[in-house]
Amino acid sequence: MKQLHLGEDIRRALDAELSGLTVTPSRQQRIFEYATGGQKMKHKISVGLVLAVVLALLSLGALAAALLSAQQVVEEKAVPLAQGNDSDWRVNTKFSPEELAEFIRACSENGIDLDENDQIMQALREGEGYDEEEAIMAVCRQAFGGTYGQWTIAQRHWFQQVMVQIGFAQSVHEELPGPEDLTEEEARARMIAAIKERYGEDLPLDDREAYEVYVEYHADDPDGAAWYMHCSSKGREIARGYVAALTRAGELLTVADITPQIAQPQKNPAEFTLTEAEAIHLAAAGIRKQTGADAPLEDESKYRVFVHQRGANSPDAELNWTVNFISKTKDWGFCATTVNDATHEVQVQQADVGPITADTIVKRYTAAYGAYGEWTQDRWVELGREAKALEASTLEGKVLQATEYIPEGDGLITRADAEKIAFQGVGLRNGEVHCAVLIDAQPHPVWKLRLLCWDENFPSSLLTEIDAKTSEMLRVLQFASDNYDVDPSYRIYTLERTWSRLTLAEKGPVYLACNAVVHAFGDMTMDEPDSTAPVWDANLYEDPEVDGSTVRFRGKWSGLSDYLVTLDADGVCVDVQQLDGSGTEPLPVDTGVGENG
Repeated sequence: MKQLHLGEDIRRALDAELSGLTVTPSRQQRIFEYATGGQKMKHKISVGLVLAVVLALLSLGALAAALLSAQQVVEEKAVPLAQGNDSDWRVNTKFSPEELAEFIRACSENGIDLDENDQIMQALREGEGYDEEEAIMAVCRQAFGGTYGQWTIAQRHWFQQVMVQIGFAQSVHEELPGPEDLTEEEARARMIAAIKERYGEDLPLDDREAYEVYVEYHADDPDGAAWYMHCSSKGREIARGYVAALTRAGELLTVADITPQIAQPQKNPAEFTLTEAEAIHLAAAGIRKQTGADAPLEDESKYRVFVHQRGANSPDAELNWTVNFISKTKDWGFCATTVNDATHEVQVQQADVGPITADTIVKRYTAAYGAYGEWTQDRWVELGREAKALEASTLEGKVLQATEYIPEGDGLITRADAEKIAFQGVGLRNGEVHCAVLIDAQPHPVWKLRLLCWDENFPSSLLTEIDAKTSEMLRVLQFASDNYDVDPSYRIYTLERTWSRLTLAEKGPVYLACNAVVHAFGDMTMDEPDSTAPVWDANLYEDPEVDGSTVRFRGKWSGLSDYLVTLDADGVCVDVQQLDGSGTEPLPVDTGVGENG
Protein backbone atom coordinates (compact mmCIF):
# COMPACT_ATOMS: atom_id res chain seq x y z
CA MET A 1 0.00 0.00 0.00
CA LYS A 2 2.88 2.37 0.79
CA GLN A 3 4.32 1.60 -2.64
CA LEU A 4 1.01 2.52 -4.30
CA HIS A 5 0.89 5.83 -2.48
CA LEU A 6 4.48 6.51 -3.45
CA GLY A 7 3.59 6.08 -7.11
CA GLU A 8 0.59 8.41 -6.79
CA ASP A 9 2.76 11.04 -5.09
CA ILE A 10 5.34 10.86 -7.88
CA ARG A 11 2.59 11.09 -10.52
CA ARG A 12 1.15 14.24 -8.93
CA ALA A 13 4.60 15.76 -8.63
CA LEU A 14 5.43 15.02 -12.26
CA ASP A 15 2.07 16.39 -13.41
CA ALA A 16 2.84 19.65 -11.66
CA GLU A 17 6.42 19.90 -12.95
CA LEU A 18 5.55 19.00 -16.54
CA SER A 19 2.39 21.08 -16.80
CA GLY A 20 4.15 23.91 -18.58
CA LEU A 21 5.82 21.73 -21.19
CA THR A 22 4.49 20.25 -24.43
CA VAL A 23 4.77 16.59 -23.49
CA THR A 24 2.54 13.89 -24.91
CA PRO A 25 0.67 11.63 -22.46
CA SER A 26 2.69 8.67 -23.67
CA ARG A 27 5.94 10.59 -23.11
CA GLN A 28 4.80 11.64 -19.66
CA GLN A 29 3.97 8.00 -18.90
CA ARG A 30 7.48 6.96 -19.90
CA ILE A 31 9.01 9.63 -17.65
CA PHE A 32 6.85 8.34 -14.81
CA GLU A 33 7.93 4.75 -15.47
CA TYR A 34 11.55 5.88 -15.55
CA ALA A 35 11.08 7.71 -12.29
CA THR A 36 9.40 4.81 -10.49
CA GLY A 37 11.28 2.02 -12.19
CA GLY A 38 8.01 0.66 -13.60
CA GLN A 39 7.46 -3.08 -13.16
CA LYS A 40 11.23 -3.64 -12.80
CA MET A 41 11.59 -1.54 -9.62
CA LYS A 42 13.19 -3.66 -6.92
CA HIS A 43 14.09 -1.04 -4.30
CA LYS A 44 12.11 1.69 -2.69
CA ILE A 45 12.92 5.18 -3.87
CA SER A 46 12.17 8.45 -2.15
CA VAL A 47 9.92 11.09 -3.68
CA GLY A 48 12.54 13.70 -3.01
CA LEU A 49 15.22 11.81 -4.91
CA VAL A 50 12.92 11.24 -7.92
CA LEU A 51 11.92 14.90 -8.07
CA ALA A 52 15.52 15.98 -7.75
CA VAL A 53 16.50 13.82 -10.74
CA VAL A 54 13.57 14.96 -12.88
CA LEU A 55 14.01 18.64 -12.01
CA ALA A 56 17.70 18.43 -12.77
CA LEU A 57 17.01 16.93 -16.16
CA LEU A 58 14.41 19.56 -16.94
CA SER A 59 16.57 22.44 -15.80
CA LEU A 60 19.44 21.31 -18.00
CA GLY A 61 17.18 20.77 -21.00
CA ALA A 62 18.36 17.18 -21.19
CA LEU A 63 14.92 15.78 -21.92
CA ALA A 64 14.34 18.17 -24.78
CA ALA A 65 17.80 17.56 -26.20
CA ALA A 66 17.24 13.81 -26.12
CA LEU A 67 14.30 14.04 -28.49
CA LEU A 68 15.32 13.25 -32.07
CA SER A 69 13.66 14.69 -35.14
CA ALA A 70 11.81 12.40 -37.55
CA GLN A 71 14.74 12.55 -39.95
CA GLN A 72 17.17 11.60 -37.19
CA VAL A 73 14.98 8.68 -36.10
CA VAL A 74 14.89 7.44 -39.71
CA GLU A 75 18.65 7.86 -40.12
CA GLU A 76 19.62 6.41 -36.73
CA LYS A 77 17.03 3.66 -36.38
CA ALA A 78 15.16 2.80 -39.62
CA VAL A 79 18.16 2.86 -41.96
CA PRO A 80 20.36 0.58 -39.81
CA LEU A 81 17.42 -1.81 -39.33
CA ALA A 82 16.75 -1.91 -43.08
CA GLN A 83 20.41 -2.36 -43.95
CA GLY A 84 20.91 -4.97 -41.25
CA ASN A 85 18.18 -7.30 -42.52
CA ASP A 86 19.53 -7.37 -46.10
CA SER A 87 21.44 -10.43 -47.21
CA ASP A 88 24.65 -10.19 -49.18
CA TRP A 89 22.74 -10.93 -52.38
CA ARG A 90 19.33 -9.30 -52.05
CA VAL A 91 17.64 -6.23 -50.59
CA ASN A 92 14.97 -7.25 -48.09
CA THR A 93 12.01 -4.93 -48.57
CA LYS A 94 10.12 -5.56 -45.33
CA PHE A 95 10.73 -4.97 -41.68
CA SER A 96 10.05 -8.05 -39.60
CA PRO A 97 7.41 -7.70 -36.86
CA GLU A 98 10.20 -7.26 -34.33
CA GLU A 99 12.00 -4.65 -36.44
CA LEU A 100 8.77 -2.75 -37.04
CA ALA A 101 8.04 -2.71 -33.32
CA GLU A 102 11.56 -1.41 -32.62
CA PHE A 103 11.17 1.38 -35.19
CA ILE A 104 7.75 2.45 -33.91
CA ARG A 105 9.04 2.37 -30.34
CA ALA A 106 11.89 4.69 -31.32
CA CYS A 107 9.39 7.04 -32.97
CA SER A 108 7.15 7.06 -29.91
CA GLU A 109 10.08 7.69 -27.56
CA ASN A 110 10.90 10.80 -29.57
CA GLY A 111 7.40 12.24 -29.60
CA ILE A 112 6.41 10.93 -33.05
CA ASP A 113 3.01 9.36 -32.45
CA LEU A 114 1.43 7.87 -35.56
CA ASP A 115 -2.31 7.76 -36.13
CA GLU A 116 -3.75 4.62 -34.55
CA ASN A 117 -5.81 4.05 -37.70
CA ASP A 118 -2.74 4.07 -39.95
CA GLN A 119 -2.01 0.77 -41.68
CA ILE A 120 1.44 0.65 -40.12
CA MET A 121 -0.12 0.72 -36.63
CA GLN A 122 -2.59 -1.98 -37.63
CA ALA A 123 0.31 -4.15 -38.78
CA LEU A 124 2.05 -3.49 -35.46
CA ARG A 125 -1.05 -4.52 -33.46
CA GLU A 126 -1.46 -7.69 -35.50
CA GLY A 127 2.20 -8.67 -35.11
CA GLU A 128 2.96 -8.38 -38.83
CA GLY A 129 5.91 -7.03 -40.78
CA TYR A 130 5.66 -3.95 -42.98
CA ASP A 131 7.21 -2.53 -46.14
CA GLU A 132 10.30 -0.54 -45.22
CA GLU A 133 9.69 2.32 -47.64
CA GLU A 134 6.06 2.67 -46.52
CA ALA A 135 7.06 2.64 -42.86
CA ILE A 136 9.59 5.42 -43.39
CA MET A 137 7.11 7.30 -45.57
CA ALA A 138 4.45 7.15 -42.82
CA VAL A 139 6.82 8.80 -40.34
CA CYS A 140 7.86 11.43 -42.87
CA ARG A 141 4.27 12.29 -43.72
CA GLN A 142 3.65 12.79 -40.03
CA ALA A 143 6.70 15.05 -39.72
CA PHE A 144 6.59 16.97 -43.02
CA GLY A 145 2.83 17.06 -43.56
CA GLY A 146 0.98 16.48 -46.81
CA THR A 147 1.88 14.10 -49.61
CA TYR A 148 5.32 13.45 -51.06
CA GLY A 149 4.73 16.06 -53.77
CA GLN A 150 3.99 18.73 -51.17
CA TRP A 151 7.27 18.26 -49.35
CA THR A 152 10.10 20.69 -49.94
CA ILE A 153 12.78 19.83 -52.49
CA ALA A 154 15.27 19.33 -49.64
CA GLN A 155 12.91 16.91 -47.90
CA ARG A 156 12.34 14.89 -51.09
CA HIS A 157 16.09 14.91 -51.81
CA TRP A 158 16.78 13.60 -48.31
CA PHE A 159 14.08 10.91 -48.65
CA GLN A 160 15.61 9.72 -51.93
CA GLN A 161 19.01 9.56 -50.25
CA VAL A 162 17.46 7.28 -47.63
CA MET A 163 16.00 5.08 -50.38
CA VAL A 164 19.47 4.76 -51.91
CA GLN A 165 20.94 3.88 -48.50
CA ILE A 166 18.47 1.02 -47.96
CA GLY A 167 18.84 -0.21 -51.54
CA PHE A 168 15.45 0.83 -52.92
CA ALA A 169 16.92 3.23 -55.50
CA GLN A 170 20.17 3.52 -57.42
CA SER A 171 20.52 7.29 -57.39
CA VAL A 172 18.95 10.52 -56.19
CA HIS A 173 16.90 12.22 -58.90
CA GLU A 174 15.75 15.26 -56.95
CA GLU A 175 18.19 18.11 -57.66
CA LEU A 176 18.95 20.77 -55.09
CA PRO A 177 19.39 24.43 -56.10
CA GLY A 178 22.94 25.75 -55.81
CA PRO A 179 24.19 28.75 -53.85
CA GLU A 180 23.87 31.00 -56.91
CA ASP A 181 20.24 29.97 -57.52
CA LEU A 182 17.04 31.27 -56.04
CA THR A 183 15.99 29.51 -52.87
CA GLU A 184 12.95 27.30 -53.12
CA GLU A 185 10.98 29.79 -51.04
CA GLU A 186 11.89 32.64 -53.41
CA ALA A 187 11.06 30.63 -56.54
CA ARG A 188 7.81 29.42 -55.04
CA ALA A 189 6.76 32.94 -54.05
CA ARG A 190 7.49 34.32 -57.55
CA MET A 191 5.55 31.58 -59.31
CA ILE A 192 2.57 31.88 -56.96
CA ALA A 193 2.56 35.64 -57.46
CA ALA A 194 2.61 35.17 -61.25
CA ILE A 195 -0.35 32.76 -61.14
CA LYS A 196 -2.35 35.07 -58.87
CA GLU A 197 -1.59 38.10 -61.03
CA ARG A 198 -2.91 36.25 -64.08
CA TYR A 199 -5.83 34.32 -62.60
CA GLY A 200 -6.93 36.07 -59.43
CA GLU A 201 -5.35 37.38 -56.24
CA ASP A 202 -7.85 35.43 -54.15
CA LEU A 203 -6.52 32.02 -55.19
CA PRO A 204 -5.58 30.27 -51.89
CA LEU A 205 -2.43 28.67 -53.30
CA ASP A 206 -0.63 28.98 -49.96
CA ASP A 207 -3.36 27.02 -48.17
CA ARG A 208 -2.26 23.38 -47.95
CA GLU A 209 -5.82 22.30 -47.27
CA ALA A 210 -7.07 23.99 -50.43
CA TYR A 211 -4.20 23.39 -52.90
CA GLU A 212 -1.50 20.82 -53.42
CA VAL A 213 1.60 22.61 -54.70
CA TYR A 214 4.54 20.71 -56.17
CA VAL A 215 7.82 22.52 -56.89
CA GLU A 216 10.74 21.03 -58.85
CA TYR A 217 14.24 22.24 -59.68
CA HIS A 218 16.30 21.11 -62.70
CA ALA A 219 19.70 22.66 -63.29
CA ASP A 220 20.03 21.58 -66.92
CA ASP A 221 16.49 21.51 -68.28
CA PRO A 222 16.69 21.64 -72.12
CA ASP A 223 13.86 24.19 -72.24
CA GLY A 224 15.63 26.49 -69.80
CA ALA A 225 13.02 26.04 -67.05
CA ALA A 226 15.02 25.52 -63.88
CA TRP A 227 11.98 25.97 -61.64
CA TYR A 228 8.61 24.36 -62.24
CA MET A 229 5.43 24.54 -60.17
CA HIS A 230 2.20 22.56 -60.45
CA CYS A 231 -0.81 23.58 -58.37
CA SER A 232 -3.92 21.41 -58.02
CA SER A 233 -6.99 22.24 -55.95
CA LYS A 234 -8.23 19.73 -53.39
CA GLY A 235 -11.75 18.73 -52.42
CA ARG A 236 -13.59 20.02 -55.48
CA GLU A 237 -15.65 18.21 -58.11
CA ILE A 238 -13.55 19.72 -60.89
CA ALA A 239 -9.94 20.16 -59.77
CA ARG A 240 -8.47 23.49 -60.79
CA GLY A 241 -4.89 23.38 -61.97
CA TYR A 242 -2.14 25.91 -62.70
CA VAL A 243 1.50 25.66 -63.79
CA ALA A 244 4.37 28.13 -63.81
CA ALA A 245 8.05 27.98 -64.73
CA LEU A 246 11.09 30.18 -64.11
CA THR A 247 14.62 30.32 -65.48
CA ARG A 248 17.57 29.92 -63.11
CA ALA A 249 17.77 33.72 -63.05
CA GLY A 250 14.14 33.89 -61.89
CA GLU A 251 12.61 35.12 -65.17
CA LEU A 252 9.05 33.94 -65.77
CA LEU A 253 8.88 31.51 -68.69
CA THR A 254 5.28 30.39 -68.53
CA VAL A 255 2.13 30.55 -66.47
CA ALA A 256 -0.99 28.68 -67.49
CA ASP A 257 -4.39 27.47 -66.32
CA ILE A 258 -4.55 23.70 -66.93
CA THR A 259 -7.98 23.14 -65.44
CA PRO A 260 -9.66 20.46 -67.58
CA GLN A 261 -12.50 21.76 -69.69
CA ILE A 262 -15.48 19.49 -69.12
CA ALA A 263 -18.41 19.98 -71.45
CA GLN A 264 -21.73 20.22 -69.68
CA PRO A 265 -24.28 17.63 -70.80
CA GLN A 266 -27.15 19.01 -72.82
CA LYS A 267 -29.62 16.72 -71.11
CA ASN A 268 -29.80 14.70 -67.95
CA PRO A 269 -28.07 11.32 -68.10
CA ALA A 270 -30.37 8.35 -68.49
CA GLU A 271 -31.04 6.25 -65.41
CA PHE A 272 -30.59 2.52 -65.08
CA THR A 273 -33.83 0.58 -64.82
CA LEU A 274 -32.45 -2.80 -63.77
CA THR A 275 -31.32 -3.49 -60.23
CA GLU A 276 -27.94 -5.11 -59.63
CA ALA A 277 -29.67 -8.36 -58.61
CA GLU A 278 -31.72 -8.37 -61.83
CA ALA A 279 -28.60 -7.79 -63.94
CA ILE A 280 -26.84 -10.70 -62.22
CA HIS A 281 -29.84 -12.97 -62.78
CA LEU A 282 -30.04 -12.03 -66.48
CA ALA A 283 -26.30 -12.58 -66.93
CA ALA A 284 -26.42 -15.99 -65.27
CA ALA A 285 -29.44 -17.03 -67.35
CA GLY A 286 -27.67 -15.88 -70.52
CA ILE A 287 -24.60 -17.98 -69.74
CA ARG A 288 -26.71 -21.05 -68.99
CA LYS A 289 -28.67 -20.58 -72.21
CA GLN A 290 -25.56 -20.22 -74.39
CA THR A 291 -23.54 -23.02 -72.80
CA GLY A 292 -26.26 -25.43 -71.78
CA ALA A 293 -24.40 -25.86 -68.48
CA ASP A 294 -26.18 -25.57 -65.17
CA ALA A 295 -23.36 -23.77 -63.36
CA PRO A 296 -24.32 -22.37 -59.90
CA LEU A 297 -23.42 -18.82 -60.90
CA GLU A 298 -25.72 -17.15 -58.35
CA ASP A 299 -24.60 -19.35 -55.46
CA GLU A 300 -22.44 -17.08 -53.27
CA SER A 301 -20.67 -20.11 -51.79
CA LYS A 302 -19.51 -21.16 -55.28
CA TYR A 303 -18.95 -17.86 -57.13
CA ARG A 304 -17.76 -14.33 -56.49
CA VAL A 305 -19.68 -11.81 -58.62
CA PHE A 306 -18.33 -8.41 -59.76
CA VAL A 307 -20.77 -5.89 -61.22
CA HIS A 308 -20.07 -2.54 -62.90
CA GLN A 309 -22.35 0.02 -64.60
CA ARG A 310 -21.21 1.57 -67.88
CA GLY A 311 -22.52 4.67 -69.62
CA ALA A 312 -24.11 6.37 -66.60
CA ASN A 313 -22.09 9.61 -66.93
CA SER A 314 -22.88 10.29 -70.57
CA PRO A 315 -26.35 11.38 -71.70
CA ASP A 316 -26.03 9.69 -75.09
CA ALA A 317 -24.28 6.47 -74.07
CA GLU A 318 -25.91 3.08 -74.07
CA LEU A 319 -26.45 1.81 -70.56
CA ASN A 320 -24.88 -1.58 -69.88
CA TRP A 321 -24.00 -3.79 -66.94
CA THR A 322 -20.71 -5.68 -66.83
CA VAL A 323 -21.24 -8.85 -64.81
CA ASN A 324 -18.29 -11.18 -64.15
CA PHE A 325 -18.43 -14.48 -62.27
CA ILE A 326 -15.28 -15.91 -60.66
CA SER A 327 -15.52 -19.46 -59.37
CA LYS A 328 -14.32 -20.23 -55.87
CA THR A 329 -13.48 -23.82 -56.82
CA LYS A 330 -11.74 -25.55 -59.74
CA ASP A 331 -15.05 -27.13 -60.83
CA TRP A 332 -15.88 -24.03 -62.91
CA GLY A 333 -14.00 -21.13 -64.45
CA PHE A 334 -14.28 -17.42 -65.18
CA CYS A 335 -17.36 -16.01 -66.93
CA ALA A 336 -17.73 -12.47 -68.33
CA THR A 337 -20.92 -10.88 -69.68
CA THR A 338 -22.49 -7.58 -70.68
CA VAL A 339 -26.19 -6.93 -70.02
CA ASN A 340 -28.03 -4.17 -71.90
CA ASP A 341 -30.12 -2.21 -69.40
CA ALA A 342 -32.83 -1.31 -71.94
CA THR A 343 -33.19 -4.50 -74.00
CA HIS A 344 -31.97 -6.99 -71.37
CA GLU A 345 -29.86 -8.60 -74.08
CA VAL A 346 -26.92 -10.59 -72.72
CA GLN A 347 -23.59 -10.80 -74.53
CA VAL A 348 -21.32 -13.55 -73.23
CA GLN A 349 -17.64 -12.70 -73.74
CA GLN A 350 -16.27 -15.72 -71.87
CA ALA A 351 -17.86 -18.71 -70.18
CA ASP A 352 -15.68 -21.46 -68.77
CA VAL A 353 -18.34 -23.71 -67.26
CA GLY A 354 -17.61 -26.99 -69.01
CA PRO A 355 -15.55 -29.93 -67.76
CA ILE A 356 -12.03 -29.07 -66.63
CA THR A 357 -9.35 -29.57 -69.31
CA ALA A 358 -5.60 -29.16 -69.58
CA ASP A 359 -6.38 -25.91 -71.43
CA THR A 360 -8.29 -24.45 -68.48
CA ILE A 361 -6.79 -26.15 -65.45
CA VAL A 362 -4.35 -23.36 -64.52
CA LYS A 363 -7.17 -20.78 -64.48
CA ARG A 364 -9.32 -23.20 -62.46
CA TYR A 365 -6.55 -23.74 -59.93
CA THR A 366 -5.98 -19.98 -59.75
CA ALA A 367 -9.66 -19.46 -58.89
CA ALA A 368 -9.49 -22.08 -56.16
CA TYR A 369 -6.02 -21.53 -54.71
CA GLY A 370 -5.04 -17.97 -55.62
CA ALA A 371 -2.32 -16.63 -57.93
CA TYR A 372 0.09 -19.34 -59.02
CA GLY A 373 3.05 -17.18 -58.06
CA GLU A 374 2.23 -18.09 -54.44
CA TRP A 375 1.74 -21.84 -54.92
CA THR A 376 3.99 -24.37 -53.25
CA GLN A 377 5.83 -26.95 -55.34
CA ASP A 378 3.38 -29.60 -54.10
CA ARG A 379 0.55 -27.64 -55.75
CA TRP A 380 2.40 -27.66 -59.08
CA VAL A 381 3.00 -31.39 -58.79
CA GLU A 382 -0.72 -31.94 -58.15
CA LEU A 383 -1.71 -29.74 -61.10
CA GLY A 384 0.75 -31.42 -63.47
CA ARG A 385 -0.43 -34.89 -62.50
CA GLU A 386 -4.08 -33.95 -63.02
CA ALA A 387 -3.41 -32.14 -66.33
CA LYS A 388 -1.88 -35.23 -67.92
CA ALA A 389 -5.17 -37.12 -67.57
CA LEU A 390 -7.21 -34.36 -69.24
CA GLU A 391 -7.91 -33.32 -72.82
CA ALA A 392 -5.63 -30.67 -74.40
CA SER A 393 -6.55 -28.84 -77.59
CA THR A 394 -4.61 -25.56 -77.23
CA LEU A 395 -0.89 -24.85 -77.20
CA GLU A 396 -1.26 -23.88 -73.54
CA GLY A 397 -2.70 -27.27 -72.63
CA LYS A 398 -0.12 -29.15 -74.68
CA VAL A 399 2.75 -27.22 -73.11
CA LEU A 400 1.41 -27.96 -69.65
CA GLN A 401 1.10 -31.68 -70.36
CA ALA A 402 4.65 -31.77 -71.71
CA THR A 403 6.00 -30.18 -68.49
CA GLU A 404 6.89 -32.56 -65.67
CA TYR A 405 6.71 -30.99 -62.21
CA ILE A 406 8.55 -32.92 -59.50
CA PRO A 407 8.77 -32.62 -55.71
CA GLU A 408 11.75 -30.99 -54.06
CA GLY A 409 14.14 -33.69 -52.88
CA ASP A 410 17.57 -34.76 -51.72
CA GLY A 411 20.44 -33.96 -54.03
CA LEU A 412 18.65 -30.93 -55.49
CA ILE A 413 19.10 -27.31 -54.47
CA THR A 414 16.20 -25.80 -52.56
CA ARG A 415 13.99 -22.99 -53.81
CA ALA A 416 15.83 -20.60 -51.46
CA ASP A 417 19.13 -21.67 -53.00
CA ALA A 418 17.71 -21.18 -56.50
CA GLU A 419 16.50 -17.67 -55.62
CA LYS A 420 19.95 -16.70 -54.37
CA ILE A 421 21.63 -18.08 -57.50
CA ALA A 422 19.12 -16.27 -59.74
CA PHE A 423 19.61 -12.89 -58.06
CA GLN A 424 23.38 -13.20 -57.99
CA GLY A 425 23.50 -14.57 -61.54
CA VAL A 426 21.75 -11.57 -63.08
CA GLY A 427 23.30 -9.03 -60.70
CA LEU A 428 19.96 -7.96 -59.25
CA ARG A 429 19.58 -6.94 -55.62
CA ASN A 430 16.24 -5.18 -55.55
CA GLY A 431 13.28 -7.27 -56.66
CA GLU A 432 11.11 -10.23 -55.76
CA VAL A 433 10.38 -13.75 -56.97
CA HIS A 434 7.00 -13.84 -58.68
CA CYS A 435 6.96 -17.55 -59.44
CA ALA A 436 9.27 -20.55 -58.88
CA VAL A 437 8.72 -24.10 -60.13
CA LEU A 438 10.90 -27.22 -60.18
CA ILE A 439 10.68 -29.05 -63.54
CA ASP A 440 12.08 -32.43 -64.50
CA ALA A 441 14.52 -32.27 -67.42
CA GLN A 442 17.61 -33.85 -68.92
CA PRO A 443 20.27 -34.22 -67.77
CA HIS A 444 19.06 -32.66 -64.48
CA PRO A 445 15.89 -31.07 -63.08
CA VAL A 446 15.62 -27.30 -63.52
CA TRP A 447 14.32 -24.50 -61.31
CA LYS A 448 12.43 -21.90 -63.36
CA LEU A 449 12.01 -18.53 -61.65
CA ARG A 450 10.44 -15.26 -62.70
CA LEU A 451 12.03 -12.23 -61.06
CA LEU A 452 10.16 -8.94 -60.82
CA CYS A 453 12.80 -6.20 -60.97
CA TRP A 454 12.52 -2.92 -59.06
CA ASP A 455 16.01 -1.81 -59.99
CA GLU A 456 15.80 0.87 -62.69
CA ASN A 457 18.82 -0.65 -64.47
CA PHE A 458 16.89 -3.85 -65.25
CA PRO A 459 13.87 -4.70 -67.39
CA SER A 460 10.64 -5.15 -65.50
CA SER A 461 10.85 -8.93 -65.45
CA LEU A 462 13.37 -11.74 -65.98
CA LEU A 463 12.91 -15.47 -66.55
CA THR A 464 15.73 -17.67 -65.31
CA GLU A 465 16.45 -21.39 -65.52
CA ILE A 466 18.87 -23.00 -63.03
CA ASP A 467 20.21 -26.56 -63.00
CA ALA A 468 18.87 -27.99 -59.73
CA LYS A 469 21.78 -30.43 -59.50
CA THR A 470 24.82 -28.35 -60.43
CA SER A 471 23.47 -24.84 -59.54
CA GLU A 472 24.46 -23.62 -63.02
CA MET A 473 22.52 -20.71 -64.49
CA LEU A 474 21.26 -22.11 -67.79
CA ARG A 475 19.22 -19.27 -69.25
CA VAL A 476 18.16 -15.69 -68.60
CA LEU A 477 15.41 -14.08 -70.65
CA GLN A 478 13.89 -10.61 -70.56
CA PHE A 479 10.16 -10.94 -70.19
CA ALA A 480 7.40 -8.49 -71.11
CA SER A 481 5.37 -8.35 -67.92
CA ASP A 482 1.79 -9.44 -68.51
CA ASN A 483 1.95 -8.76 -72.26
CA TYR A 484 0.79 -12.19 -73.32
CA ASP A 485 0.64 -11.34 -77.03
CA VAL A 486 4.43 -11.42 -76.95
CA ASP A 487 4.94 -13.77 -74.01
CA PRO A 488 2.13 -16.24 -73.25
CA SER A 489 1.62 -16.73 -69.53
CA TYR A 490 2.54 -20.41 -69.66
CA ARG A 491 6.06 -19.42 -70.66
CA ILE A 492 6.53 -18.50 -67.01
CA TYR A 493 6.04 -22.04 -65.72
CA THR A 494 7.53 -24.27 -68.41
CA LEU A 495 11.05 -24.75 -69.77
CA GLU A 496 12.10 -22.58 -72.70
CA ARG A 497 12.94 -25.69 -74.73
CA THR A 498 9.52 -27.24 -74.08
CA TRP A 499 7.69 -24.07 -75.07
CA SER A 500 9.85 -23.47 -78.16
CA ARG A 501 9.59 -27.05 -79.44
CA LEU A 502 5.79 -27.10 -79.36
CA THR A 503 5.52 -23.54 -80.68
CA LEU A 504 7.86 -24.37 -83.56
CA ALA A 505 5.62 -27.28 -84.57
CA GLU A 506 2.44 -25.21 -84.37
CA LYS A 507 3.48 -21.69 -85.45
CA GLY A 508 6.75 -22.17 -87.35
CA PRO A 509 10.20 -20.57 -87.13
CA VAL A 510 9.19 -17.03 -88.17
CA TYR A 511 7.06 -16.56 -85.05
CA LEU A 512 9.92 -17.66 -82.80
CA ALA A 513 12.40 -15.48 -84.71
CA CYS A 514 10.15 -12.42 -84.34
CA ASN A 515 9.88 -13.14 -80.63
CA ALA A 516 13.67 -13.40 -80.35
CA VAL A 517 14.18 -9.99 -82.03
CA VAL A 518 11.66 -8.33 -79.72
CA HIS A 519 13.34 -9.81 -76.64
CA ALA A 520 16.81 -8.84 -77.81
CA PHE A 521 16.14 -5.32 -79.10
CA GLY A 522 12.69 -4.21 -77.94
CA ASP A 523 12.04 -2.18 -74.80
CA MET A 524 11.10 -4.85 -72.30
CA THR A 525 10.78 -2.48 -69.33
CA MET A 526 7.10 -1.82 -69.98
CA ASP A 527 4.01 -4.01 -69.96
CA GLU A 528 3.65 -3.19 -73.66
CA PRO A 529 7.05 -3.71 -75.36
CA ASP A 530 8.14 -0.74 -77.41
CA SER A 531 8.13 -1.47 -81.14
CA THR A 532 11.81 -0.73 -81.60
CA ALA A 533 12.11 -3.89 -83.70
CA PRO A 534 8.85 -3.99 -85.76
CA VAL A 535 9.89 -6.95 -87.92
CA TRP A 536 6.31 -8.20 -88.04
CA ASP A 537 5.08 -5.05 -89.85
CA ALA A 538 4.63 -5.75 -93.59
CA ASN A 539 4.76 -1.99 -94.29
CA LEU A 540 8.31 -1.90 -92.99
CA TYR A 541 9.85 -5.32 -93.60
CA GLU A 542 10.03 -7.74 -96.53
CA ASP A 543 8.70 -11.26 -96.13
CA PRO A 544 11.11 -13.12 -93.81
CA GLU A 545 13.74 -15.30 -95.47
CA VAL A 546 13.91 -18.77 -93.89
CA ASP A 547 16.99 -20.87 -94.60
CA GLY A 548 17.04 -24.00 -92.47
CA SER A 549 17.67 -22.85 -88.92
CA THR A 550 18.07 -19.13 -89.73
CA VAL A 551 15.52 -16.40 -90.33
CA ARG A 552 16.46 -13.01 -91.83
CA PHE A 553 14.33 -9.88 -91.71
CA ARG A 554 15.15 -7.20 -94.32
CA GLY A 555 13.92 -3.65 -93.86
CA LYS A 556 12.26 -2.00 -96.85
CA TRP A 557 13.44 1.52 -96.08
CA SER A 558 16.58 3.33 -95.00
CA GLY A 559 16.96 3.75 -91.27
CA LEU A 560 15.59 0.27 -90.54
CA SER A 561 18.01 -2.42 -89.35
CA ASP A 562 18.07 -5.96 -90.67
CA TYR A 563 17.98 -8.87 -88.22
CA LEU A 564 19.37 -12.40 -88.44
CA VAL A 565 18.09 -15.06 -86.03
CA THR A 566 19.46 -18.58 -85.59
CA LEU A 567 17.31 -21.26 -83.95
CA ASP A 568 18.26 -24.76 -82.85
CA ALA A 569 16.31 -27.93 -83.67
CA ASP A 570 13.81 -27.24 -80.87
CA GLY A 571 13.23 -23.62 -81.92
CA VAL A 572 15.31 -22.12 -79.11
CA CYS A 573 17.11 -18.94 -80.14
CA VAL A 574 20.88 -19.46 -80.04
CA ASP A 575 21.86 -16.19 -81.74
CA VAL A 576 20.20 -12.95 -82.82
CA GLN A 577 22.06 -10.16 -84.61
CA GLN A 578 21.17 -6.60 -85.61
CA LEU A 579 22.67 -5.87 -89.04
CA ASP A 580 23.02 -2.88 -91.34
CA GLY A 581 19.75 -2.18 -93.13
CA SER A 582 19.04 -3.35 -96.66
CA GLY A 583 16.72 -0.48 -97.53
CA THR A 584 18.04 2.54 -99.42
CA GLU A 585 14.93 4.68 -99.98
CA PRO A 586 13.50 6.92 -97.25
CA LEU A 587 10.22 5.89 -95.69
CA PRO A 588 7.32 7.31 -97.79
CA VAL A 589 5.16 9.78 -95.94
CA ASP A 590 1.94 8.22 -97.27
CA THR A 591 2.47 4.78 -95.69
CA GLY A 592 0.70 5.78 -92.51
CA VAL A 593 3.66 4.46 -90.50
CA GLY A 594 5.90 6.65 -88.39
CA GLU A 595 9.68 6.71 -88.64
CA ASN A 596 11.13 3.41 -87.37
CA GLY A 597 7.64 2.04 -86.81
